[in-house]
Amino acid sequence: MNSEQAQLIYQLLGSWLTFLRLDLLRGRSRPTRLRMRPMLMERNEQVGRFIQSVLSEETEASLIRYMRMTKEDFKYILALIAPKIRRQDTAMRLAITARDKFIVTMRYLATGEDYGSLELSYRISRQSISLFIPEVCDSLIILLRDYVKLPATNDEWLRVSATFQDRWQFPHAIGAIDGKRILIKNPNFSGSDNFNYKQFCSIVLLAIVDANSNFIFADVGYKGRISDGGVLRYSSLYRMLENNLLQIPDPECLTNEPPSSIKVPYMLLGDKAFAFTTYCLRPFEGNTRSGSVKRIFNNRHSRARMTVEMAFRMLSARFRVLRTVMEQDTDTGSKIVLATIYVHNFIRRGLEQKSTDSYQHDVDTNDPNGLQEPLPGVYHRPSDNLLEMRMYLAQRFAMNNEECVKYV
Repeated sequence: MNSEQAQLIYQLLGSWLTFLRLDLLRGRSRPTRLRMRPMLMERNEQVGRFIQSVLSEETEASLIRYMRMTKEDFKYILALIAPKIRRQDTAMRLAITARDKFIVTMRYLATGEDYGSLELSYRISRQSISLFIPEVCDSLIILLRDYVKLPATNDEWLRVSATFQDRWQFPHAIGAIDGKRILIKNPNFSGSDNFNYKQFCSIVLLAIVDANSNFIFADVGYKGRISDGGVLRYSSLYRMLENNLLQIPDPECLTNEPPSSIKVPYMLLGDKAFAFTTYCLRPFEGNTRSGSVKRIFNNRHSRARMTVEMAFRMLSARFRVLRTVMEQDTDTGSKIVLATIYVHNFIRRGLEQKSTDSYQHDVDTNDPNGLQEPLPGVYHRPSDNLLEMRMYLAQRFAMNNEECVKYV
């Protein structure tokens, strides 16, 4: 047998062994690969019945505890956002309904549960949840935008100011401004950019509220290390205030007061983290004596400014996601925060704010500055006219205050 014949035999033998191996592989039964986990395939049956039982609950309190809104509000918002978040069914699987997306999103905003817990509760994969929650929040922000907006005319600003005068006895106030730190998981490669003076990582929510603690402006997403005054300077609101683009009324003399040449501008009420300007009024700095004109002004100022603190408190009480550490990226976290504000204002529309009376005396009068916690201040030398105007207001407040002592 020569070498050519031996090589031919080896090739035939190799081909025959390959054929046997392939034949054996064909005979093996391969496990069937499922497109969905068996648990997730129960969504339309078990979870559908559960959601229907919640929506058919006769007592409104159950639905409010579950999703923070009444049945009528739920149906109204769902009808608004359904066309934007609905997806078409396919031959392979049924799409997640707009109703289920909205309910899961509202439950997440209400409780702050992690996606894994929501997956077990609603039989929807955490990957799908992470995709449609930002989508639903985007739709809520767009479709409820009319519920959070600044006044557009002089008359609307004057109505806001009149409400501050009636409820909090503070003239020419057109809003209370403050910032809130939202806890987040520190993004990768961000260093200490989001590490704030309270010793945790956050993004900053800058908000303005009216006398009824309703939000009229909200901006979120700034790095936590930036102070409230710095956030204001970076925001679009700062340019509009500096250039007088908001149709805020011109300074006027106080009504129902003795004649004076001092005209008081219409201003936002801010703490010492904000600069004292023609559109933002802050309290007196330093220690003030009990019963002095400055202390009385600081107490009145702090009481009126408490509306923004109350708004933050009510917002985080209704939507507990703001009390948890958000693990999403900052853009998604900002959408979630804004969505809670827009839904919060929608729920509070037209309601009488009964809770404000219980907070009127929350100011700690033992605090020399009338503030509840120390804040990093912003040094800004105000003009002499502004200082004179603030002292004029303080003296007007003191004239009708029985605790006033004739010194400053």
